Amino acid sequence: MKLPLVFMFALLPCWAHAEQLYRCGNTYSQTPCAADATAKKLPSSAAPDAAAGLQGEALCATEGLLRMGVPDPEGARIIGVTKLGTEVIQYADKPTAARKFAVRLNPRNAHGGYGGEQVFNCFLSEDGRRVLAVGNPRP
Repeated sequence: MKLPLVFMFALLPCWAHAEQLYRCGNTYSQTPCAADATAKKLPSSAAPDAAAGLQGEALCATEGLLRMGVPDPEGARIIGVTKLGTEVIQYADKPTAARKFAVRLNPRNAHGGYGGEQVFNCFLSEDGRRVLAVGNPRP
């Protein structure tokens, strides 16, 4: 009895069909937006375009730096950003998988001089486009 169900679920993606969409200016809708709307057929496997903006190491080096308490971008020299893999962190009171980066920087001290290298952990969302958390410096 289980064997026919396995075959049925294995063939289910083959029955997927394209969704009918209508182009309304620069957007798409499932309902016509005007009498002269043109129908477009998109496959169900169509993926959205990648969003513009910083991601990964560059995001940790900019927005992550602000979250580390460095208000002025000139207030620290970034030595390097290293990807460390994935780690589960607490985010919005839930365990969340996050990309982990180590940000090595040399921040300025109160006298305006550079005080020595520090390492911060920067945690990004799985798509690498949002800073979820920034850890305290490690010794």
